[in-house]
Amino acid sequence: MEFLLLIIPFLIRYVPRYFNQNKIDADTWYHLSSSKSIVNNNYKIPKINDGFILGGKYDYPYFSHWIVAIISRGNVLKYEKYIAPILDSIYIFMALIYFQNIVEFYQISDGFSKSITFILLLSFSMSMLKISTGPRVYNFTPRVFGELFTFIYFISIHLFFLEENMLYLFISIFFGGLVLITSKFGVQVLVFFSLLLSIFLFSLIPFLCLLVSFIVALLLSNWHYKNIFIQQFKHMKQYALYGQYNHPALKNRNKLSQYILFGKTLLRRDLKEAYIIFQRDLVFLNIFYKNIDVIIALGLIFFVNIQDDFLMNILIVGLIIFILTSYKPFQFLGESDRYLDYLLVFSVIVIVLYLPQEYIYFLLIVEFIFYILTLVIYFKSSSDFGEEFILATNYIRKNIKNKSVIHGIIGMYINYPLYLLTGINTLAIEANYVFNLNKNKKLMPKAMFYTKDFDYLYNEYGVNIIIANKKYLHQDIQYDFSKFNLFYENKQYVVYIRKEI
Repeated sequence: MEFLLLIIPFLIRYVPRYFNQNKIDADTWYHLSSSKSIVNNNYKIPKINDGFILGGKYDYPYFSHWIVAIISRGNVLKYEKYIAPILDSIYIFMALIYFQNIVEFYQISDGFSKSITFILLLSFSMSMLKISTGPRVYNFTPRVFGELFTFIYFISIHLFFLEENMLYLFISIFFGGLVLITSKFGVQVLVFFSLLLSIFLFSLIPFLCLLVSFIVALLLSNWHYKNIFIQQFKHMKQYALYGQYNHPALKNRNKLSQYILFGKTLLRRDLKEAYIIFQRDLVFLNIFYKNIDVIIALGLIFFVNIQDDFLMNILIVGLIIFILTSYKPFQFLGESDRYLDYLLVFSVIVIVLYLPQEYIYFLLIVEFIFYILTLVIYFKSSSDFGEEFILATNYIRKNIKNKSVIHGIIGMYINYPLYLLTGINTLAIEANYVFNLNKNKKLMPKAMFYTKDFDYLYNEYGVNIIIANKKYLHQDIQYDFSKFNLFYENKQYVVYIRKEI
């Protein structure tokens, strides 16, 4: 019976995308373009992604891109919407098996009822369903792969402690290696959690598993992981020196002034602005929405006697890392609430085993309400890339066959979908390349915005096609299209082609 319930996590993740076939997150286009480049390179890791004139080296953790390329055989756009629902369902299935092992090991009664509660809590958990920190539920992202592999890494260590079976250590090390070549954030979780767990558990096992995982990553990647490691280190350094002080999503995070501003916006009933501030900056408030299950479990460990040392200590370790990364000196290490996401299964186990049943029912109701709220936000939120964008790019693909270079006035990551959907070379603004691009003031006079000097783009990079979201043409930057002819237009998008062509 409990295994039949595993269809729930798949459906609540797939159905919203069923009604939003073209709603693909900006970050996801990069991952799709990377997967497509692997297909075009005969399933080998390319040196650079296809189609990007300013593209840097392809040193992003590649494994999720590669496995999707293998499975989709080039149809990455067709299968993209199924990836996260399937991976999450596998994640929850494995979590259920892990939970049942713990129940059996400690001879806990009423395991069937607890298993059903366990599945429902995971299925509707905001730690997995939240949509405020990048693609997670409704789009293809390495995060779902990284979270699954990291989970297997840690539970294998835990099961080794319980059963003293060396096979679990080999499993842990193998999946640790996969994490390192799959997810940048997962690497940070692996390192920080393993080091602190070794200290709190008075055991070298997590630390040694971490070290050997690096060797496994090198072997699995045929030594390509060293390039990934160097790129990630450089990116972290750039974020530490530049990103966390200038990136709009980071520069005001968790400042006292933002909490005060939030209160003021509520008083003047500016709910939209208050919501933005709440989601983006108020770390110690929004976790009661984003990670309510983890917060409850963290509270429980201080009031009940947790029988299992590993469960208790991994929660404490996660809490310490969350607090540290919530403040400016460590914010370059990523969104602090995302570290709590990796505590989810351990938190739900503590809740199911130690929280009175009536409170669990109440928590399920709260989680369901939060899920409905995220659906409302998801369906109401605007998207730069939707049906009208697909129509425009399809028209370009069908009607421009000569050698061209296309550029978009749409959003920061526009060049990924442009190449993928039109087949025409574009500029690039990769996550690990943005800081270098910002140094070129001719190309990017304003942080994260390309120049409006179309002559420069044409002479320097050959840009002769411009696609624009109309809403961007009525803001502060004024664009001159006098040297272009109107090529295509719909409700949202306009395409210009240079007269010299």
